[in-house]
Amino acid sequence: MIYFPSLFPDEILYSAFSRYHRDSGNENHKLTMEDLFGDTQVCASLLFPSHLTSLCDRMPPGSLYSPEELIIYHTFLPYYAPFISDKRYLEMKEIMKSGKGTSAYMQIGKPASTVKTQQGLRYCPTCVIRDREIYGEAYWHRSHQADGVFVCHYHPNALITTNVTHTKQRNKHEYVSLEIILKNEDLQYNPVPPQSFNILKFIAEQTNLLLSSSWNPLGLLKLNRFYVSKLQHMGLANHTGRIRWADLIPAFNLFLGKELLTELQSHIELSQEATWLHKLLRKPRVTCHPLRHLLVLGFLGETIESMTNQISDYKISYEPFGKGPWPCLNKAANHYKDPVISSCEITRCSKTGMPVGTFSCSCGFVYSRKGPDQSNDDRFKIGRIKNFGEVWNEKLRIISQQDISLREMSRRLGCDPKTVISRLSDSKTVISSAVDQESMRYKEEWKKLISSNSELSVTELRKLNQSAYTWLYRHDRTWLHEHSPVNRKSIKKRERINWEERDHQIAKEVQLAANEILYGKSDKLIRVTKTEIGRRIGKLPLLFKMLHKLPETAKQLNVVLETVEEFQKRRINLKAVELMNTNAIVKRWELIRVSGLRKKFIEIHHDVIDDLTVT
Repeated sequence: MIYFPSLFPDEILYSAFSRYHRDSGNENHKLTMEDLFGDTQVCASLLFPSHLTSLCDRMPPGSLYSPEELIIYHTFLPYYAPFISDKRYLEMKEIMKSGKGTSAYMQIGKPASTVKTQQGLRYCPTCVIRDREIYGEAYWHRSHQADGVFVCHYHPNALITTNVTHTKQRNKHEYVSLEIILKNEDLQYNPVPPQSFNILKFIAEQTNLLLSSSWNPLGLLKLNRFYVSKLQHMGLANHTGRIRWADLIPAFNLFLGKELLTELQSHIELSQEATWLHKLLRKPRVTCHPLRHLLVLGFLGETIESMTNQISDYKISYEPFGKGPWPCLNKAANHYKDPVISSCEITRCSKTGMPVGTFSCSCGFVYSRKGPDQSNDDRFKIGRIKNFGEVWNEKLRIISQQDISLREMSRRLGCDPKTVISRLSDSKTVISSAVDQESMRYKEEWKKLISSNSELSVTELRKLNQSAYTWLYRHDRTWLHEHSPVNRKSIKKRERINWEERDHQIAKEVQLAANEILYGKSDKLIRVTKTEIGRRIGKLPLLFKMLHKLPETAKQLNVVLETVEEFQKRRINLKAVELMNTNAIVKRWELIRVSGLRKKFIEIHHDVIDDLTVT
């Protein structure tokens, strides 16, 4: 070539080839292919053009373009780069440099993707005006051709779809420039719903960011960990990474809107399993379309840049209580509020599903709180004290001998006054005279209550004097149990089971269930097994665990149960009858096919098959 057009910013390589074809004056597109690649069989690929090494070799002397530069700045590989493996990324580069372009789409997974490529190249009318002012002509922008991009990332308006398609071309070697299309008045304007504009703007901006930078593959496992950690912070996954799908899917659909998700071929029903979202958030085994990664990022409130930074800085672990060490909150210890606790055991709250952290100090003080922490001040909060420890107990013993009030004791120890009273009672330590008098008063009230109501139970007595019972239960439970009436509840005897009668009844039910499996109306053939019978009669545990007490049932099961060979023989006969109803002659190969037999079973049943068929 003696001439090759200069490439414009964000211009897709297809656009440059179309401008070359227009300026070269070639009447036949195959002549353009010969000029560009030295091969008339090369196809006009939009996303992943190949033969780029041959193209650069044929460019005019002094050309500064290299295959690497063309791939990064003028093809769609950077759009997919963060979401595929390193190996696949390098393979894609080699495919695009060489002449094996037919396998590029297979490598990236486009044929298998449920996000089907949108028909018709698109352009922004405002960009057309701007490009003509700056560069002298309009051209196809790479960022406007990505799936899910309906608005311009640079101008706040919708894109216009043309009739130039790169998926169903009549001439697979054809290149069409934007300036030629602009002369055609038959253009399709895509209106954008106002409620979806912000999300579509986000998709367009993130798509442009993907295409305008050189990204390296992030790794499927790192992407998965990043998404799950964000869901954990949102309360949509527990501390182990188990996702709460019943909460996530409705929240995801509500945020993005059913109409938009349907338009983007990404809507998910709550009843569906193994959807693209399940595959993306579970153990990563397959790649996912970049558009769907952008939808998830929008829902999480993240961007490509923030995700990349956090993954590169290793900030993707879920730490609901921050990084250790954590402070000891034992007011009786010298290291109070010092970060001396090195381990945090995380469990799940059975009521709310939120993480619960348990912190154990060497002084014996153990406390827990519900997370996740919302601020740094939460590190100094206690939800529940699980163990006070020896240091705390020793401080309690010392200050209980001092002439200070109960409230002052509780303030120094960092607990409730009732806790101080309870711990003093449990440790047999001398309590203040005021507390002692209160204890004696409640004990006298309880004794009088029992003596005047000897026929009542503890529950009935408690209703008559709730305050006395509660105080004694909290502060002197041992005394309360010793001075309460004995529970006189009679233990109801278990009714004896008539196993003989039950055996007779279940045996009948087994026979009926077997007949239903064999002769009932069902679209699917089912083998007569103990498990299937047990499910149908609702007595599966009895058939497996108590069969030794059911001799008649066991005998009946031996009669009706089918072996694998018997079931296969029954299936062959039934399939033969079905074929006879439609065909005059039943052929051997046809019966084997509809019976679904494996090779090793065909030989076992060859006599049955031969009797029912002709060769």
